[in-house]
Amino acid sequence: MNVLCNAFDLCFLDGLYTCRFRSGHTNLSNTTTQCEHFEIRANKDCPNGFFSRSRGICKNMTVLSNIALGKPATQSTTYYNASYAVDGNRGTDSFVDKCTVTRKGDSNPWWRVDLQAVYNITSVRIISRGGKYWSNRLRGVTVTVGLTESDVNIPCGFFTGPGTASQLVVIDCPTLPQGRFVKISKTTETLILCEVDVFGVPV
Repeated sequence: MNVLCNAFDLCFLDGLYTCRFRSGHTNLSNTTTQCEHFEIRANKDCPNGFFSRSRGICKNMTVLSNIALGKPATQSTTYYNASYAVDGNRGTDSFVDKCTVTRKGDSNPWWRVDLQAVYNITSVRIISRGGKYWSNRLRGVTVTVGLTESDVNIPCGFFTGPGTASQLVVIDCPTLPQGRFVKISKTTETLILCEVDVFGVPV
């Protein structure tokens, strides 16, 4: 199966400056994939060590699974349990579907999942809470990655927001940060996550 793909990738000097896809990226249908063979090298003017958006054809597609599903999760404060964001329930009614919620007054809330193994993280997807009032709480969100739970500071991506009700927010990690822990944080009160998917390639 051939799939047209988009990716951020690192350019390197190989006779000419070229960009090639690394394994693990998002294709045009928003499915996170791992490509084993590549066609079409992109952007011969890309400086060595810089990142460039590339496009090409991937063969022998392998779809990556959600590596956060059912894994241990914790958060800064608890109104609704942190594990609700990785329970596989993709509903957005916080009372019925059990979204995770930090406590009111927590001005720097965060949520973190332990993937229980080290991965190169390709993307993180967040499903926001339904309802007009609550949906705008998903704003100013930062996703970071780390090897230990006390040091989860490698940048993945950022969502400015504000979000919309029941929105699927896709945050790509162009540098493929390596880690065991993924953290979602914000600098405004109350973090609400109905479901979090994490995609990555095993190290």
